[in-house]
Amino acid sequence: MSRFTGILQVSQSQSSVNGNVLLMSGVADPTQAMSSATSFVQGKGFRNGYRIVVIGDLGQVGSISGIIMTDAVAPPVTAPAPAPAAMAAVEPSATATSVRQAAPRKPAAKKKKKKAAAPKRKVAAKKAQPRTKVSPKPKAARKKRNRSK
Repeated sequence: MSRFTGILQVSQSQSSVNGNVLLMSGVADPTQAMSSATSFVQGKGFRNGYRIVVIGDLGQVGSISGIIMTDAVAPPVTAPAPAPAAMAAVEPSATATSVRQAAPRKPAAKKKKKKAAAPKRKVAAKKAQPRTKVSPKPKAARKKRNRSK
């Protein structure tokens, strides 16, 4: 079995890696082999434009040639190599062991527990008294002011 690493290209029910059509192993019908391979790859979570490693062999199903696949996995994650210009700027004495590492973070401070408040007593609600309308005094009962000076 060989490993083919590349960018997955999906168009309708056909998928390919590096220009090679993906065909599912064990399927005799060519169009069914293409759609089965696409369903298999998408079922593993790969989408158009993802980097992928397809495990299988180059071969042919009917009149269609491509990769007869048995599995598909994500490629291992590697750090990109530094650019040659960046390497020249590093002093020869600076090695990976002499590079200062970031200080470990302090653990988060423990939160103080709040004391439970005493339950509030229920106070019986006072019934609202209906407001009575105060009627004005009749004119006869009113006092007259003495306005003479």
